[in-house]
This record gives sequence, structure tokens and C-alpha cells, in this order.
Amino acid sequence: MADIKFSCPHCNQHITCDELWGGHQLQCPGCQGSLIVPGGETAAAPGESPLVPRPPGGPGRLSKAPAHSPAAGASAPARNIPIRNLAPAVKKKQSPVVKFAITAAVLVVLGAGGYFGYMWLSEMQSKANAKSREAEKNSDGGQVGHIAELNTVMDGTDPAKTSPEASAGRRRPSAAPQQVALPADGSGGAVVNAAPTDTRPVIPAVWTLDLPTAKIPESRVNGTISGSNFVAEAARIDPVGTAQVLRLLQGQPVSPDREVLVYLHLKPGEKLGGQTVAVSHEMIGVGVPQVTKRWKTDPKYAARLKSFSTGYAMKLELGTLTNNLVPGKIFLALPDDEKTVVAGTFNASVLVADPNMQMTPVASPTTPTPNSARAAFDQRYGIRR
Repeated sequence: MADIKFSCPHCNQHITCDELWGGHQLQCPGCQGSLIVPGGETAAAPGESPLVPRPPGGPGRLSKAPAHSPAAGASAPARNIPIRNLAPAVKKKQSPVVKFAITAAVLVVLGAGGYFGYMWLSEMQSKANAKSREAEKNSDGGQVGHIAELNTVMDGTDPAKTSPEASAGRRRPSAAPQQVALPADGSGGAVVNAAPTDTRPVIPAVWTLDLPTAKIPESRVNGTISGSNFVAEAARIDPVGTAQVLRLLQGQPVSPDREVLVYLHLKPGEKLGGQTVAVSHEMIGVGVPQVTKRWKTDPKYAARLKSFSTGYAMKLELGTLTNNLVPGKIFLALPDDEKTVVAGTFNASVLVADPNMQMTPVASPTTPTPNSARAAFDQRYGIRR
């Protein structure tokens, strides 16, 4: 049978049904409103249900039974005629709870992504900073500088270097020497009395370049060096050339972690002990001792050095030399950005009992160096013949 297509007069819902529904009343599947299917010849008789179609042989509609029907001429049985709705289904409204849940899930995902992304970027930045610091340290010395410092120490403590053959041999070219005190540990059998362990409390030093107001606390030497806390673990006076170098250090003497060095030049015939030095930040000239701070930013690399010949404030008092120990007091404030300051009292061990002995040339022994020692010397310093 043919189909009837029409629209609901109430909601414009598109409806398709068989032509047998023509003229009958039914309900719209969309808005449930009552409507009459167009195309019918007669309306439903009183008492008839508007939703039940008339049989084809009913009043106003005649129909012949099919030839193959067993009951030709009889009325065809009533049958349900489907109504097909071609319009798209109405979308259901989304629940506010579902919308809130979706929004919350999106925010959580974005937050987690941002957090882990920030952590990843921070880690990459930290690695880049570490590489930059490592390059900076290498530029200021690094492993090469550490090896050079160790070679300097070995050269100063090697007995073979003071032999006549070594003096007569070829010298290695080297850069301008730095004024860095050499450790006396194991240096040619020199005997040094170690200073007793200082158990006094530490009174913090106060930085100032105003020398009259500078105070030396009655405590162990302490302070800050380049922004790092400093407590002197040892005090030494080592000869370097014509200078007596006061070393206040923390760590191993060969390669301390932090250290302050004061270069004192004695007058001819003057002995170490009993000196008093006062330097204001305005003083300049030959009479101003050179001071140097040394500090490590990483234990794996050599320490950094920075020297000052003026602009600092210092009070230094040395007592009498007794049993290779010199008591003393010091206040030192450097004009650096970190406001390095070192102050307190100390007992410094001295390399030799009479520092003036090193001013007098001593005749070197004429005993020839054995071939084995000569070979070891050549191997160490790379001298080829």
C-alpha cells in the first residue's frame, strides 16, 4: 500500500502512515496531540475508537478480497498498521551532575599535566644550571687548576728538587707564581709542634671597615668567607719566599675548604713574634700586607683565590714565639660583596723555630744523586736527554 506523509498541525512533527489511516483520528507521537490523518473520505462513526482503523470493507470504503483469499468476498481481518516517524529523536537534556563531573575531570587532567610539566621543566633547568656551574668552575681552575696546585705542592716538598743536579738541570717553564702558602706536612723532615685542639666557644665576628670600632672576640677564629660559615680548624705560619704567611684554615692543609692568608714581610734582622699590625681601608702602599681569601664551591675542584692589597680593615697582634707556637689575635674585614670577615684568637704553629734562618743561603751538599733517584726525578718531571 501507499504511504501518507504529513506534518502534525501542533508541533510540525513529520508523520508517515499507511493510506488505510486516511480520515482517521490519532495522536501525534511527538506532542501526543489529536489529529486527523488527511486523505480519508469519511470520519469515524460515533462510538468508534479513533485509534482503531476501519477495515477495508467498512462503511465508506469498499475493497475486494484477493483472488487467492480463501474467504473471497468476506471482510479482511483488522490488522495493526505501524506509524513510522522519520524525524530525528529529541535529544535528552544532560544532567548538571554529569556536566560538573566532566568539568572536574578536565580540570584534574589539566592540573596534573601542568604539575608534571613544571617538574620536568624544573629538572631540565637544574641540569642546565649544573652544567653551567661546572663550566664556570672549570674556567676558574677545575681539574686542571687542581692538578697545577698539587704539582706546586709537590715541587715545594720534593727533596730532589733542592739537589745540585736538579738545580743544574733544565727548569720547567711555568706561569707567574701565586702567593699561596705551601703546607709544611712532610716537607723535608721539618718538625712542627701542632697547636692543641681549641675547645673554646665561638663568638660570631661582626663585619665593619671602621677600624676603631672593630672588635676581636675572645673566642676561636671564626666568621664568613664568601658567604660560607668559617671556623678555623688550624693556624699556621709558613715561609713563602721572603714572606711569613699566616694561614687560618678550615679543612686539610694541602687543599683547605676555606682559608685566609696574611703575607707578613719581616725587616732584616727582625724575628717573628711581637708584631702588631693595624690597617685601615684608606691605607695604600708597600707597608700594607697582602691578604688572600681562598674558598671552594665544590670539593671536587680546586679552591678559588682572591687577593686584596688595599681597601680592607685589619688588626693583627702576634705574641712571643715559644716552642714553635705564636699566640695571636686578628680582625679582618674584606671589601667584597659577601662581606668576608674573620676574627678571634689563635695559636699558630711555625714551620721553623727561627724564621730568619731561611734568609741565609745554605750550602747544598755535593753528594751526587744516585742514578735511581735521578731516573725517578726525570720520570716525574718529564725531562728527556
